[in-house]
Amino acid sequence: MHTDVYQPLPPNNVAIADIFHHMAACYRYMGKDHYDQVQAYDRAATCLRRLPVDIEVFRTRLREVTGLTEVIRGEIMEYLEAGCIQHYQRFKNKVPFELLDLLEIKGFGPSTVKLLHETCGIQNRDQLITALQYGRLDDVGEISPVKLDLMKRSFKLHKTSSNRLLLWDALLQGNEILRVLRLIKGVSHAEIAGSLRRGCETIGDLDIVLQVDEPEREQVTAQIVQLPHVESVVLSGRNRICVVLYNHTQLDIRMAGATAFGASWLYFTGSREHLLHLTDLAEQKGFTLTPEGLFDTMGNHMAGVNEEGIYQQLGIAFIPPELRESGKEIRRAARNMLPNLLAQHQIKGDLRMHVDEHLHDSIATTAHYVMNAFPQYEYIVAAAHGDTQDKKGLAAWISNIDRINEQIGWAFLKKGLTVEILQDGTPALPASLLQQFDWVTGIVLKDTDKEVTQRLLTACEHPFIHCIGNPSNRIIGKKKPSAVNWELLFEKAAATSTALEINAQPCRMDLRDEWVRRAVEKKVYLAIGSCAAIMRQVDYMQLGVTLARRGWCKCENILNTMHWDAIEQFKLSRENALSLTNIKHV
Repeated sequence: MHTDVYQPLPPNNVAIADIFHHMAACYRYMGKDHYDQVQAYDRAATCLRRLPVDIEVFRTRLREVTGLTEVIRGEIMEYLEAGCIQHYQRFKNKVPFELLDLLEIKGFGPSTVKLLHETCGIQNRDQLITALQYGRLDDVGEISPVKLDLMKRSFKLHKTSSNRLLLWDALLQGNEILRVLRLIKGVSHAEIAGSLRRGCETIGDLDIVLQVDEPEREQVTAQIVQLPHVESVVLSGRNRICVVLYNHTQLDIRMAGATAFGASWLYFTGSREHLLHLTDLAEQKGFTLTPEGLFDTMGNHMAGVNEEGIYQQLGIAFIPPELRESGKEIRRAARNMLPNLLAQHQIKGDLRMHVDEHLHDSIATTAHYVMNAFPQYEYIVAAAHGDTQDKKGLAAWISNIDRINEQIGWAFLKKGLTVEILQDGTPALPASLLQQFDWVTGIVLKDTDKEVTQRLLTACEHPFIHCIGNPSNRIIGKKKPSAVNWELLFEKAAATSTALEINAQPCRMDLRDEWVRRAVEKKVYLAIGSCAAIMRQVDYMQLGVTLARRGWCKCENILNTMHWDAIEQFKLSRENALSLTNIKHV
């Protein structure tokens, strides 16, 4: 059994995928005549990154790896034998490699990047920044003032991982914009699209699709660009509006007629890989898929009013937006093998919330708020922070919970505890104290790469640690995930019936979606906690549900969908199964 940290991609796959990604960018730079090569190398790069074993294993049977052309198979063999690809080496002498990433920025198409390089002598991003700052492009005849302004704005707005919006912030902003757009006369329908609709953990730009009849578009556009949210207009056309909002977020709006709304919504929801595989499927079945709809070979409009009609016409099940990422979901949909995803209304409680244990009113107020705002909730776990120096405080916390439940009339509040997992994997509090709580979540506060996995494995064997919280200990954009051997942890959690937490805090979203899916495959139970510190954060539960859906979770994978009696039975079964004899307590 492997004991290294969570499985890295095989090095050959990474190296060749990087080369193919660059080659796709090179062909993109060379212009639209090379569209087929761009698609082929992009597809090959994605295929290699998703291949779980080293491509070397397929050296003599590369035809078994789907998504590769004959030319690309030959180049893979060339790399495996010689360590390089001559085709790629020749590109290095023809194409400005340091400018290729500009092709990912709106406003920097192949012709613009080629102009910057060949006419303006710009070799890299730093030189471009200098040229923009000092007006060196102002007198370039091929670049109009409008085009130059677009380039400046797009370059400024280009998002990196450090300045993207967290999903929660994007949801709040997107829903507010959506509310305003739906009030505009002429807008029949409006929906969020893009990565926000798919529930990605961070968002670059906001995408919205509007249903607007052709005669109404001019006046709708005029109203949108005058909205108080808009700082500046990047582009304004018959079908698309691109504006910059006052927080420097870019908003892309696409307008479609009634017969094309579903197709546009599908198209601009993405992801790129999903669309790539979906358009391939359409072509195989004799159709063409565009933002205007699904057309047969005679040009007849076959579907497009809604998304469901397009998937149905292609002979596959409807694919929820959260699953539209890799293309594999299309194959599952074709066999009617998609999961019946978890839904918000199936959540019966919150398995970790934090409120101030010293403020009785705060706990009571939170309980009453949740009972009114989430009428389907049967319980919430109000978790105290375990402190070895304040055992009296924990006793007072327990008494407080009992008193509030007595006032409510039933045990809506469950006694929760968040306890530190020490270096040897034991909890920082004795078993006799842990047993007094209804739900105990163990967390690692400080870790090193060498020992974090073993700490978590040992903690899973403790009968009174019901759940591992913050499993990767990451903070999005600030702290990388711990180097956990996920396969070992999932196996141990499944064997000991230890739940793993989905922390729904916007900056954590931990476990992340691909680990959630792997946990589900390993039959691990998952517990969603809003980890709310103040009342309004209880709403973070919807982020946890979105994350679970992206991880292909069904109702039965999530403990929060159980009645509390069933959770008590879950706890009792694991406590009886785990022996106390080899576990140390402090």
